[in-house]
Amino acid sequence: MAKDIFVPVLKKMGCKGVKFTGGPDEVGIDIEYYELTQPENLKSYVGVQFKKGSLVYSSGGSKNSVKEVKNQAEEAFDKEIHDIKDHATYFISRFVVATTGDINEKARAFIGKARQKGNDRRIDYWTGDRLAEYIQDYWLNEFSEYFGVSDEGEEEASHEESVIDVEYIEENYSDLVEKCQKMRATVNSVEWNIIREVLDIMIKNGGCSVPLADLLMELGKTEEYHSEEFRHLSDLGYMDFDESGLSLDGHAHRLWKLYDSIVDELVDAEEDPERAIDIFVELID
Repeated sequence: MAKDIFVPVLKKMGCKGVKFTGGPDEVGIDIEYYELTQPENLKSYVGVQFKKGSLVYSSGGSKNSVKEVKNQAEEAFDKEIHDIKDHATYFISRFVVATTGDINEKARAFIGKARQKGNDRRIDYWTGDRLAEYIQDYWLNEFSEYFGVSDEGEEEASHEESVIDVEYIEENYSDLVEKCQKMRATVNSVEWNIIREVLDIMIKNGGCSVPLADLLMELGKTEEYHSEEFRHLSDLGYMDFDESGLSLDGHAHRLWKLYDSIVDELVDAEEDPERAIDIFVELID
């Protein structure tokens, strides 16, 4: 995207000195270009880093987190740009993060606080909507040709790739995914089937407790038939029984937390939240 689409887009927008600098040797930047300050017409370099998906807040430096961006920005601001024509060495004065998705609320709050404290050193953000506007305003015909879209608007190329997928969730929720997988390994197939039925019913009723009768209906068995499994799951602390019904507890509650996190990511990326269960199954089931 950076090399094939946004290098020509930025050139069409009138940006000067546009150059692709990504690849294995990149220093926090995929594209660089310069602006001319007024009235002196001095060069002020801009570095652009492209991100697939939405930008999120994370306490660590995981992929697509604002803290990872901060680290890459610091690396980019230290990069030397050697201008042969001017016989001079420049540094990035503005760092732009271009994301194909959006910036979630926690990330926006983190960015806002950084700017209030003056800690962001001119870090700006282009969301997916803005990138689409740039393409539409400056490079629409070329974009259609690039993806094989006919004059009638019929797409001849492949369908749009999803941003939120198994790989994305594994990278951004690695600790939670690993703990869910380990929990799955501690129960047998019958017990796991019970846990999955409880989770499926919780999904249908928005996370509320599951009436025992509803669970038995889905299992197609009597309470006595599964009494040993219910007892074992309760002893492990995986299932809680009270007057309102059953709910996932202890380590098993992380299954609901993982599913709910996948839904949130899909909603933030404006993708179909019903895909969450398919991603969950591929990760854990």
